[in-house]
Parts: sequence; structure tokens; C-alpha cells
Amino acid sequence: MTLMLIAYAAFLVIGLITMKRSKAARKEKAALFTITSIGAVLWASILLEHPLDLNRLIGWLIQMMF
Repeated sequence: MTLMLIAYAAFLVIGLITMKRSKAARKEKAALFTITSIGAVLWASILLEHPLDLNRLIGWLIQMMF
């Protein structure tokens, strides 16, 4: 579980640094944070053997942001 938290933080930081260099819009940064966080919750639920179906939530968030 600790390794998963480290990987989540690393991917989030690397993604935000990359987006900052390319001068991405605020909505794109929010989408990265949201989708990365939802992915972390999904993986945590799988590892804890309580899988969630977050496809509807991801689709709704993408539709609302863009």
C-alpha cells in the first residue's frame, strides 16, 4: 500500500511538472489531478478486495470539465 501511495505522488508530481512546462490550462491540470486520484482510489479498492466501478464517475467528470 505504501508503494502505491509513493507511485501516486510520483505520477502526480511528474504530470504537473510536465503540464507546467507546456503551459497547460487550469482545466487540464484539474483533469489530471482528478483522474489520477480516481485511479488511485480504484486501485486501492482492488487491493483491499472491495472493487468499485468508477467508469460512470470518470465519464461524468470528463464531460463536465470539457
